[in-house]
Amino acid sequence: LLAVCRGKASEGMDFADEKCRVVIVTGLPYAPPRDPRVRAKRQFLDARKIASRKNGGAASKSLGGDAWYEQQAARAVNQAIGRCVRHAKDWGAILLADARFADA
Repeated sequence: LLAVCRGKASEGMDFADEKCRVVIVTGLPYAPPRDPRVRAKRQFLDARKIASRKNGGAASKSLGGDAWYEQQAARAVNQAIGRCVRHAKDWGAILLADARFADA
């Protein structure tokens, strides 16, 4: 079975026990940066963070656009990894095949 991050097989299906013993992630599954919805979300979050800072709010608690973008890629990786290990007695190998994982 081969699947892509953010797809049904990597996020929505249950592969418990012997149905999945290895997950290999080859790259970081960033959403397309030019997608209008991604751009709008990032702009909205950046504007909200700036407004919070100007109004004396806790800007550190407000998620900015770049942080949200990174968080979504991390969430997609976590979802894909979760296909392999579904319960306490399940097991599997997880290979993160991208040098950028070493920086995380």
